Amino acid sequence: MRDNLFKTFLLTLVVVAALIGMFFMPKLSFGNTELRRVNILADVEKRDKDCRIIEYINKDSLKADNAATADSVLNKVKRQQKYVDDVPSGMVAIEDRIDSVSSGREMDKFYCALSCASERNVRIAYFGDSYIEGDILTQDLRHLFQERFGGKGVGFVDIMSPTAGFRQTAIQRASGWRAHNANDTKGLGFDASCQGINGRYFIPSGKASFELKGQTRLYGTQLDTMELATVYFTSGNGLNISVSVNGAEHYTLFEECDTTEELHDRVMAQSVGGHIGSFGIEVEGGQSARFYGVALENKSGVTLDNFSMRGSNGWHISGIPYGTMRRFAQLRPYDLIILHYGLNVASPKMSDYSYYTKRFVKTITHLKSAYPNASILVIGVGDRDAKDEYGEMHTMGGVRELLHYQRKMAEETNVAFWSLYDAMGGDGSMARMVEKKQANLDYTHINFAGGKHIARLLFDVMMNGKENYEKRKGL
Repeated sequence: MRDNLFKTFLLTLVVVAALIGMFFMPKLSFGNTELRRVNILADVEKRDKDCRIIEYINKDSLKADNAATADSVLNKVKRQQKYVDDVPSGMVAIEDRIDSVSSGREMDKFYCALSCASERNVRIAYFGDSYIEGDILTQDLRHLFQERFGGKGVGFVDIMSPTAGFRQTAIQRASGWRAHNANDTKGLGFDASCQGINGRYFIPSGKASFELKGQTRLYGTQLDTMELATVYFTSGNGLNISVSVNGAEHYTLFEECDTTEELHDRVMAQSVGGHIGSFGIEVEGGQSARFYGVALENKSGVTLDNFSMRGSNGWHISGIPYGTMRRFAQLRPYDLIILHYGLNVASPKMSDYSYYTKRFVKTITHLKSAYPNASILVIGVGDRDAKDEYGEMHTMGGVRELLHYQRKMAEETNVAFWSLYDAMGGDGSMARMVEKKQANLDYTHINFAGGKHIARLLFDVMMNGKENYEKRKGL
Protein backbone atom coordinates (compact mmCIF):
# COMPACT_ATOMS: atom_id res chain seq x y z
CA MET A 1 0.00 0.00 0.00
CA ARG A 2 2.81 2.39 0.97
CA ASP A 3 4.66 1.44 -2.24
CA ASN A 4 1.58 2.33 -4.33
CA LEU A 5 1.22 5.70 -2.61
CA PHE A 6 4.88 6.44 -3.15
CA LYS A 7 4.67 5.40 -6.82
CA THR A 8 1.58 7.57 -7.32
CA PHE A 9 3.31 10.55 -5.72
CA LEU A 10 6.45 9.93 -7.79
CA LEU A 11 4.40 9.63 -11.01
CA THR A 12 2.58 12.89 -10.26
CA LEU A 13 5.89 14.63 -9.60
CA VAL A 14 7.33 13.34 -12.88
CA VAL A 15 4.23 14.51 -14.84
CA VAL A 16 4.34 17.97 -13.27
CA ALA A 17 8.05 18.26 -13.97
CA ALA A 18 7.48 17.16 -17.56
CA LEU A 19 4.69 19.71 -18.05
CA ILE A 20 6.83 22.50 -16.63
CA GLY A 21 9.67 21.44 -18.90
CA MET A 22 7.35 21.45 -21.93
CA PHE A 23 6.36 25.05 -21.14
CA PHE A 24 9.95 26.16 -21.86
CA MET A 25 10.17 24.21 -25.11
CA PRO A 26 9.98 26.20 -28.38
CA LYS A 27 6.57 26.29 -30.07
CA LEU A 28 5.88 23.39 -32.41
CA SER A 29 3.86 23.49 -35.62
CA PHE A 30 2.56 21.05 -38.21
CA GLY A 31 2.24 22.67 -41.63
CA ASN A 32 0.54 26.04 -41.10
CA THR A 33 -0.94 25.04 -37.75
CA GLU A 34 0.92 26.24 -34.67
CA LEU A 35 0.38 24.17 -31.51
CA ARG A 36 -0.49 25.90 -28.27
CA ARG A 37 2.22 26.07 -25.63
CA VAL A 38 1.68 23.76 -22.63
CA ASN A 39 0.96 25.89 -19.56
CA ILE A 40 -0.48 24.35 -16.40
CA LEU A 41 -0.98 27.84 -14.92
CA ALA A 42 -3.08 29.13 -17.86
CA ASP A 43 -6.31 29.16 -15.83
CA VAL A 44 -4.98 31.49 -13.15
CA GLU A 45 -2.70 33.84 -15.04
CA LYS A 46 -3.64 37.05 -16.80
CA ARG A 47 -2.03 38.25 -20.02
CA ASP A 48 -2.05 41.46 -22.01
CA LYS A 49 -2.91 41.81 -25.73
CA ASP A 50 0.59 40.59 -26.64
CA CYS A 51 0.11 37.48 -24.46
CA ARG A 52 2.62 38.65 -21.86
CA ILE A 53 1.86 37.66 -18.26
CA ILE A 54 0.68 40.64 -16.23
CA GLU A 55 -0.23 39.09 -12.90
CA TYR A 56 -1.34 35.89 -11.24
CA ILE A 57 -4.66 35.62 -9.45
CA ASN A 58 -4.65 33.49 -6.38
CA LYS A 59 -8.10 31.89 -6.38
CA ASP A 60 -7.79 31.04 -2.69
CA SER A 61 -7.43 34.72 -1.88
CA LEU A 62 -10.90 35.28 -3.28
CA LYS A 63 -12.24 33.43 -0.25
CA ALA A 64 -11.02 36.19 2.01
CA ASP A 65 -13.29 37.81 4.53
CA ASN A 66 -13.56 40.97 2.46
CA ALA A 67 -16.10 39.75 -0.11
CA ALA A 68 -16.38 43.20 -1.69
CA THR A 69 -12.67 43.18 -2.55
CA ALA A 70 -12.98 39.72 -4.09
CA ASP A 71 -15.94 40.81 -6.22
CA SER A 72 -14.01 43.88 -7.33
CA VAL A 73 -11.07 41.75 -8.48
CA LEU A 74 -13.35 39.39 -10.41
CA ASN A 75 -15.22 42.24 -12.07
CA LYS A 76 -11.96 43.89 -13.05
CA VAL A 77 -10.79 40.70 -14.70
CA LYS A 78 -14.07 40.32 -16.59
CA ARG A 79 -14.00 43.91 -17.82
CA GLN A 80 -10.47 43.57 -19.11
CA GLN A 81 -11.19 40.41 -21.04
CA LYS A 82 -11.43 41.15 -24.73
CA TYR A 83 -14.90 40.60 -26.15
CA VAL A 84 -14.84 38.58 -29.37
CA ASP A 85 -17.56 39.61 -31.81
CA ASP A 86 -19.97 36.94 -32.95
CA VAL A 87 -19.89 37.19 -36.76
CA PRO A 88 -21.85 34.77 -38.99
CA SER A 89 -19.82 32.59 -41.34
CA GLY A 90 -19.22 34.28 -44.67
CA MET A 91 -19.87 37.82 -43.41
CA VAL A 92 -17.08 40.38 -43.80
CA ALA A 93 -17.26 42.31 -40.54
CA ILE A 94 -16.57 45.99 -39.98
CA GLU A 95 -13.07 46.43 -38.58
CA ASP A 96 -13.71 48.56 -35.53
CA ARG A 97 -10.99 49.21 -32.99
CA ILE A 98 -11.27 50.26 -29.35
CA ASP A 99 -10.94 54.01 -28.86
CA SER A 100 -8.06 54.99 -26.57
CA VAL A 101 -10.05 57.78 -24.91
CA SER A 102 -13.56 56.44 -24.33
CA SER A 103 -12.67 52.72 -24.35
CA GLY A 104 -15.53 52.29 -26.82
CA ARG A 105 -15.48 51.51 -30.52
CA GLU A 106 -15.95 54.05 -33.30
CA MET A 107 -19.28 52.62 -34.49
CA ASP A 108 -20.72 52.49 -30.95
CA LYS A 109 -21.85 56.13 -31.20
CA PHE A 110 -24.04 55.27 -34.16
CA TYR A 111 -25.32 52.02 -32.67
CA CYS A 112 -26.28 53.90 -29.51
CA ALA A 113 -28.09 56.58 -31.55
CA LEU A 114 -30.19 53.94 -33.31
CA SER A 115 -31.77 53.05 -29.97
CA CYS A 116 -33.21 56.61 -29.92
CA ALA A 117 -34.61 56.53 -33.47
CA SER A 118 -38.19 56.43 -32.21
CA GLU A 119 -37.62 59.72 -30.38
CA ARG A 120 -35.42 61.73 -32.77
CA ASN A 121 -33.98 61.86 -36.26
CA VAL A 122 -30.89 59.67 -36.64
CA ARG A 123 -28.96 60.94 -39.67
CA ILE A 124 -26.41 59.25 -41.94
CA ALA A 125 -24.22 61.16 -44.40
CA TYR A 126 -22.94 58.94 -47.23
CA PHE A 127 -20.11 60.59 -49.19
CA GLY A 128 -18.93 58.92 -52.38
CA ASP A 129 -18.14 59.15 -56.07
CA SER A 130 -20.09 57.92 -59.10
CA TYR A 131 -20.48 54.52 -57.41
CA ILE A 132 -23.48 55.98 -55.51
CA GLU A 133 -24.54 58.52 -58.14
CA GLY A 134 -28.28 58.77 -58.69
CA ASP A 135 -28.90 57.32 -55.20
CA ILE A 136 -27.65 53.89 -56.32
CA LEU A 137 -26.96 51.73 -53.26
CA THR A 138 -27.96 54.52 -50.85
CA GLN A 139 -31.64 54.35 -51.81
CA ASP A 140 -31.78 50.71 -50.70
CA LEU A 141 -29.67 51.27 -47.61
CA ARG A 142 -32.00 54.13 -46.64
CA HIS A 143 -35.03 51.88 -47.19
CA LEU A 144 -33.61 49.11 -45.00
CA PHE A 145 -32.91 51.50 -42.14
CA GLN A 146 -36.30 53.19 -42.40
CA GLU A 147 -38.05 49.85 -42.59
CA ARG A 148 -36.34 48.72 -39.37
CA PHE A 149 -36.13 51.96 -37.38
CA GLY A 150 -38.78 54.21 -38.92
CA GLY A 151 -38.41 57.47 -40.77
CA LYS A 152 -39.40 58.85 -44.18
CA GLY A 153 -38.00 60.95 -46.96
CA VAL A 154 -35.03 61.11 -49.33
CA GLY A 155 -33.00 63.39 -47.06
CA PHE A 156 -30.79 66.13 -48.51
CA VAL A 157 -31.09 66.79 -52.26
CA ASP A 158 -28.97 69.26 -54.26
CA ILE A 159 -30.74 72.16 -55.96
CA MET A 160 -29.49 70.82 -59.30
CA SER A 161 -28.09 67.40 -60.21
CA PRO A 162 -26.84 65.86 -63.47
CA THR A 163 -28.45 62.56 -62.38
CA ALA A 164 -31.90 63.95 -61.56
CA GLY A 165 -33.30 62.28 -64.66
CA PHE A 166 -32.60 58.69 -63.61
CA ARG A 167 -32.81 58.96 -59.83
CA GLN A 168 -35.56 56.61 -58.62
CA THR A 169 -36.29 58.16 -55.23
CA ALA A 170 -36.97 61.82 -56.01
CA ILE A 171 -38.49 63.97 -58.70
CA GLN A 172 -36.95 67.43 -58.91
CA ARG A 173 -37.25 70.41 -61.21
CA ALA A 174 -35.02 73.48 -61.15
CA SER A 175 -34.65 76.61 -63.27
CA GLY A 176 -32.80 79.89 -63.02
CA TRP A 177 -29.70 78.61 -61.19
CA ARG A 178 -25.95 78.72 -61.83
CA ALA A 179 -24.35 75.54 -60.51
CA HIS A 180 -20.82 75.20 -59.10
CA ASN A 181 -19.17 72.08 -57.68
CA ALA A 182 -15.77 71.21 -56.25
CA ASN A 183 -14.92 68.71 -58.97
CA ASP A 184 -15.82 70.97 -61.89
CA THR A 185 -13.00 70.89 -64.42
CA LYS A 186 -14.62 73.27 -66.90
CA GLY A 187 -13.42 76.47 -65.24
CA LEU A 188 -16.83 77.85 -64.33
CA GLY A 189 -15.52 80.01 -61.50
CA PHE A 190 -15.86 77.65 -58.55
CA ASP A 191 -15.02 79.34 -55.23
CA ALA A 192 -14.05 76.77 -52.56
CA SER A 193 -14.95 79.20 -49.77
CA CYS A 194 -18.58 79.22 -50.94
CA GLN A 195 -19.25 75.46 -51.03
CA GLY A 196 -21.56 73.68 -48.62
CA ILE A 197 -21.25 70.26 -47.05
CA ASN A 198 -22.26 68.78 -50.42
CA GLY A 199 -19.23 70.36 -52.14
CA ARG A 200 -21.54 72.51 -54.24
CA TYR A 201 -23.39 75.82 -54.25
CA PHE A 202 -26.08 77.27 -56.49
CA ILE A 203 -26.61 80.96 -57.22
CA PRO A 204 -30.06 82.24 -58.23
CA SER A 205 -30.14 84.20 -61.46
CA GLY A 206 -33.13 86.55 -61.59
CA LYS A 207 -36.13 84.49 -60.55
CA ALA A 208 -35.19 80.92 -59.68
CA SER A 209 -37.37 77.97 -58.70
CA PHE A 210 -36.99 74.48 -57.33
CA GLU A 211 -39.51 71.71 -56.70
CA LEU A 212 -38.96 68.37 -54.98
CA LYS A 213 -41.12 65.40 -54.15
CA GLY A 214 -40.56 61.78 -53.30
CA GLN A 215 -40.83 59.19 -56.05
CA THR A 216 -43.72 56.93 -54.98
CA ARG A 217 -43.00 54.22 -57.56
CA LEU A 218 -40.22 52.82 -55.40
CA TYR A 219 -40.54 52.43 -51.62
CA GLY A 220 -43.68 54.55 -51.88
CA THR A 221 -44.76 54.37 -48.25
CA GLN A 222 -41.41 55.83 -47.18
CA LEU A 223 -41.23 58.54 -49.83
CA ASP A 224 -44.82 59.70 -50.38
CA THR A 225 -45.25 62.20 -47.52
CA MET A 226 -42.86 63.69 -44.97
CA GLU A 227 -43.16 65.79 -41.84
CA LEU A 228 -40.42 68.32 -42.51
CA ALA A 229 -38.94 70.25 -45.44
CA THR A 230 -35.82 72.38 -44.88
CA VAL A 231 -34.00 74.82 -47.19
CA TYR A 232 -30.25 75.43 -46.66
CA PHE A 233 -28.82 78.72 -47.96
CA THR A 234 -26.94 81.93 -47.19
CA SER A 235 -28.69 85.28 -47.29
CA GLY A 236 -28.25 88.36 -49.48
CA ASN A 237 -29.69 91.84 -49.74
CA GLY A 238 -33.26 91.78 -50.98
CA LEU A 239 -33.54 88.00 -50.85
CA ASN A 240 -37.09 86.66 -50.84
CA ILE A 241 -37.97 82.99 -50.59
CA SER A 242 -41.55 81.84 -51.05
CA VAL A 243 -42.67 78.23 -50.72
CA SER A 244 -45.50 76.00 -51.77
CA VAL A 245 -46.51 72.74 -50.09
CA ASN A 246 -48.41 70.12 -52.08
CA GLY A 247 -48.95 72.62 -54.88
CA ALA A 248 -50.82 75.10 -52.68
CA GLU A 249 -50.51 78.88 -53.04
CA HIS A 250 -47.05 80.28 -52.36
CA TYR A 251 -46.32 82.13 -49.12
CA THR A 252 -43.20 83.88 -47.86
CA LEU A 253 -40.72 81.70 -46.00
CA PHE A 254 -37.86 84.20 -45.75
CA GLU A 255 -37.42 87.89 -46.56
CA GLU A 256 -34.30 89.97 -46.03
CA CYS A 257 -34.12 93.65 -46.93
CA ASP A 258 -30.63 94.42 -45.66
CA THR A 259 -27.93 92.24 -44.16
CA THR A 260 -24.28 92.64 -43.24
CA GLU A 261 -21.51 90.88 -45.12
CA GLU A 262 -20.98 88.66 -42.09
CA LEU A 263 -24.54 87.35 -42.30
CA HIS A 264 -24.15 86.81 -46.05
CA ASP A 265 -21.68 83.99 -45.35
CA ARG A 266 -23.66 82.41 -42.53
CA VAL A 267 -25.44 79.20 -43.53
CA MET A 268 -29.12 79.33 -42.64
CA ALA A 269 -31.91 76.76 -42.49
CA GLN A 270 -35.62 77.49 -42.85
CA SER A 271 -38.10 74.67 -42.28
CA VAL A 272 -41.75 73.94 -43.02
CA GLY A 273 -43.68 71.27 -41.18
CA GLY A 274 -46.82 69.39 -42.11
CA HIS A 275 -48.04 66.55 -44.28
CA ILE A 276 -45.65 67.22 -47.16
CA GLY A 277 -45.92 65.36 -50.45
CA SER A 278 -44.22 67.97 -52.63
CA PHE A 279 -42.27 71.08 -51.73
CA GLY A 280 -41.32 74.00 -53.92
CA ILE A 281 -39.47 77.30 -53.55
CA GLU A 282 -39.26 80.47 -55.62
CA VAL A 283 -36.34 82.84 -55.08
CA GLU A 284 -36.06 86.48 -56.05
CA GLY A 285 -33.34 89.04 -55.36
CA GLY A 286 -30.34 88.39 -53.16
CA GLN A 287 -27.80 88.13 -55.97
CA SER A 288 -25.06 87.35 -53.46
CA ALA A 289 -27.11 84.56 -51.87
CA ARG A 290 -26.06 80.94 -52.20
CA PHE A 291 -28.29 77.88 -51.98
CA TYR A 292 -27.20 74.32 -51.23
CA GLY A 293 -30.19 72.02 -51.16
CA VAL A 294 -33.50 70.95 -49.67
CA ALA A 295 -34.07 68.09 -47.23
CA LEU A 296 -37.28 66.06 -46.92
CA GLU A 297 -37.52 63.89 -43.81
CA ASN A 298 -39.46 62.97 -40.69
CA LYS A 299 -38.77 64.23 -37.19
CA SER A 300 -37.85 60.72 -36.02
CA GLY A 301 -36.50 57.53 -37.53
CA VAL A 302 -33.50 57.38 -39.88
CA THR A 303 -32.52 59.80 -42.65
CA LEU A 304 -29.75 59.06 -45.15
CA ASP A 305 -28.23 61.86 -47.24
CA ASN A 306 -26.50 60.97 -50.51
CA PHE A 307 -23.47 63.23 -51.19
CA SER A 308 -22.15 61.79 -54.45
CA MET A 309 -19.69 63.59 -56.71
CA ARG A 310 -18.70 62.10 -60.04
CA GLY A 311 -14.95 61.69 -60.49
CA SER A 312 -14.13 62.64 -56.91
CA ASN A 313 -11.39 61.08 -54.78
CA GLY A 314 -12.77 62.60 -51.55
CA TRP A 315 -10.09 65.23 -51.07
CA HIS A 316 -12.51 68.09 -51.70
CA ILE A 317 -14.18 67.53 -48.32
CA SER A 318 -11.13 68.85 -46.48
CA GLY A 319 -11.51 72.06 -48.53
CA ILE A 320 -14.96 72.85 -47.19
CA PRO A 321 -14.45 75.84 -44.86
CA TYR A 322 -14.37 74.70 -41.25
CA GLY A 323 -16.85 77.39 -40.20
CA THR A 324 -19.29 76.16 -42.84
CA MET A 325 -18.80 72.57 -41.75
CA ARG A 326 -19.41 73.43 -38.10
CA ARG A 327 -22.50 75.42 -39.03
CA PHE A 328 -23.92 72.47 -40.94
CA ALA A 329 -23.10 70.29 -37.94
CA GLN A 330 -25.28 72.57 -35.81
CA LEU A 331 -28.13 72.74 -38.32
CA ARG A 332 -27.94 69.16 -39.57
CA PRO A 333 -26.01 66.89 -37.19
CA TYR A 334 -25.01 63.38 -38.26
CA ASP A 335 -24.68 60.19 -36.23
CA LEU A 336 -22.78 58.27 -38.93
CA ILE A 337 -20.54 59.57 -41.72
CA ILE A 338 -19.60 57.09 -44.45
CA LEU A 339 -16.65 57.79 -46.76
CA HIS A 340 -16.70 55.63 -49.89
CA TYR A 341 -14.02 56.47 -52.47
CA GLY A 342 -11.32 54.79 -54.51
CA LEU A 343 -12.64 54.04 -58.01
CA ASN A 344 -11.03 57.18 -59.38
CA VAL A 345 -7.75 56.45 -57.61
CA ALA A 346 -6.96 52.80 -58.38
CA SER A 347 -4.50 52.34 -61.24
CA PRO A 348 -3.12 49.12 -62.77
CA LYS A 349 0.35 50.67 -62.87
CA MET A 350 0.53 51.83 -59.26
CA SER A 351 1.17 49.99 -56.00
CA ASP A 352 2.08 52.83 -53.61
CA TYR A 353 -0.94 54.94 -52.59
CA SER A 354 0.63 56.69 -49.62
CA TYR A 355 0.33 60.02 -51.47
CA TYR A 356 -3.44 59.54 -51.59
CA THR A 357 -4.11 58.34 -48.07
CA LYS A 358 -1.83 60.97 -46.49
CA ARG A 359 -4.00 63.68 -48.00
CA PHE A 360 -7.23 61.81 -47.30
CA VAL A 361 -6.31 61.84 -43.61
CA LYS A 362 -7.05 65.58 -43.76
CA THR A 363 -10.59 64.75 -44.87
CA ILE A 364 -11.10 62.40 -41.93
CA THR A 365 -9.55 64.84 -39.44
CA HIS A 366 -11.70 67.67 -40.80
CA LEU A 367 -14.89 65.66 -40.33
CA LYS A 368 -13.92 64.32 -36.89
CA SER A 369 -13.30 67.87 -35.68
CA ALA A 370 -16.58 69.23 -37.06
CA TYR A 371 -18.67 66.18 -36.06
CA PRO A 372 -17.09 64.84 -32.84
CA ASN A 373 -20.24 62.89 -31.92
CA ALA A 374 -20.52 61.05 -35.24
CA SER A 375 -19.13 57.62 -36.05
CA ILE A 376 -16.96 57.57 -39.17
CA LEU A 377 -16.81 54.52 -41.44
CA VAL A 378 -14.36 54.24 -44.34
CA ILE A 379 -15.50 51.81 -47.03
CA GLY A 380 -12.56 50.35 -48.89
CA VAL A 381 -12.60 50.28 -52.69
CA GLY A 382 -14.73 47.59 -54.29
CA ASP A 383 -13.62 45.20 -56.98
CA ARG A 384 -12.78 46.57 -60.43
CA ASP A 385 -11.98 44.04 -63.13
CA ALA A 386 -9.91 43.97 -66.31
CA LYS A 387 -8.89 41.28 -68.79
CA ASP A 388 -5.61 39.50 -68.32
CA GLU A 389 -3.28 38.37 -71.13
CA TYR A 390 -5.46 35.30 -71.66
CA GLY A 391 -8.66 37.31 -71.99
CA GLU A 392 -10.01 36.32 -68.57
CA MET A 393 -11.48 38.86 -66.16
CA HIS A 394 -9.65 39.42 -62.87
CA THR A 395 -9.24 42.19 -60.36
CA MET A 396 -7.40 45.12 -61.91
CA GLY A 397 -3.88 45.64 -60.64
CA GLY A 398 -3.70 48.31 -57.97
CA VAL A 399 -7.07 47.59 -56.35
CA ARG A 400 -5.77 45.32 -53.60
CA GLU A 401 -2.82 47.65 -52.99
CA LEU A 402 -5.16 50.65 -52.60
CA LEU A 403 -7.34 48.63 -50.24
CA HIS A 404 -4.28 47.93 -48.09
CA TYR A 405 -3.48 51.63 -47.82
CA GLN A 406 -7.10 52.53 -47.03
CA ARG A 407 -7.20 49.97 -44.24
CA LYS A 408 -3.94 51.27 -42.81
CA MET A 409 -5.26 54.84 -43.01
CA ALA A 410 -8.39 53.88 -41.06
CA GLU A 411 -6.23 52.25 -38.38
CA GLU A 412 -4.01 55.32 -38.07
CA THR A 413 -6.97 57.73 -37.78
CA ASN A 414 -8.84 55.34 -35.45
CA VAL A 415 -12.02 55.12 -37.52
CA ALA A 416 -14.00 52.07 -38.64
CA PHE A 417 -13.24 50.25 -41.89
CA TRP A 418 -15.18 47.87 -44.12
CA SER A 419 -13.64 46.05 -47.07
CA LEU A 420 -16.17 46.17 -49.89
CA TYR A 421 -13.76 44.23 -52.10
CA ASP A 422 -13.86 41.25 -49.73
CA ALA A 423 -17.60 41.59 -49.08
CA MET A 424 -18.27 41.43 -52.84
CA GLY A 425 -16.35 38.17 -53.05
CA GLY A 426 -12.76 39.19 -53.77
CA ASP A 427 -10.96 38.55 -57.04
CA GLY A 428 -13.19 38.71 -60.12
CA SER A 429 -16.33 39.53 -58.11
CA MET A 430 -17.21 42.49 -60.35
CA ALA A 431 -17.20 40.18 -63.38
CA ARG A 432 -19.57 37.85 -61.55
CA MET A 433 -21.87 40.79 -60.79
CA VAL A 434 -21.85 41.72 -64.50
CA GLU A 435 -22.95 38.16 -65.32
CA LYS A 436 -25.83 38.56 -62.84
CA LYS A 437 -26.71 41.93 -64.43
CA GLN A 438 -25.83 43.71 -61.19
CA ALA A 439 -23.06 45.83 -62.72
CA ASN A 440 -22.25 47.69 -65.92
CA LEU A 441 -20.12 46.41 -68.77
CA ASP A 442 -17.30 48.76 -67.76
CA TYR A 443 -16.62 46.23 -64.98
CA THR A 444 -16.31 49.18 -62.60
CA HIS A 445 -19.74 50.53 -61.68
CA ILE A 446 -22.71 48.76 -60.16
CA ASN A 447 -26.29 49.38 -61.31
CA PHE A 448 -29.47 49.62 -59.22
CA ALA A 449 -29.67 45.82 -58.87
CA GLY A 450 -26.07 45.69 -57.68
CA GLY A 451 -26.70 48.59 -55.34
CA LYS A 452 -29.54 46.69 -53.74
CA HIS A 453 -27.27 43.68 -53.24
CA ILE A 454 -24.45 45.68 -51.65
CA ALA A 455 -26.85 47.73 -49.53
CA ARG A 456 -28.11 44.51 -47.99
CA LEU A 457 -24.54 43.36 -47.28
CA LEU A 458 -23.70 46.66 -45.58
CA PHE A 459 -26.95 46.85 -43.62
CA ASP A 460 -26.58 43.28 -42.35
CA VAL A 461 -22.99 43.84 -41.23
CA MET A 462 -24.02 47.02 -39.37
CA MET A 463 -26.89 45.21 -37.69
CA ASN A 464 -24.43 42.50 -36.67
CA GLY A 465 -22.21 45.23 -35.22
CA LYS A 466 -25.16 46.66 -33.31
CA GLU A 467 -25.99 43.24 -31.85
CA ASN A 468 -22.39 42.79 -30.67
CA TYR A 469 -22.43 46.32 -29.23
CA GLU A 470 -25.50 45.47 -27.18
CA LYS A 471 -23.89 42.24 -25.97
CA ARG A 472 -20.77 44.15 -24.88
CA LYS A 473 -22.95 46.62 -23.01
CA GLY A 474 -24.52 43.76 -21.11
CA LEU A 475 -21.20 42.37 -19.85
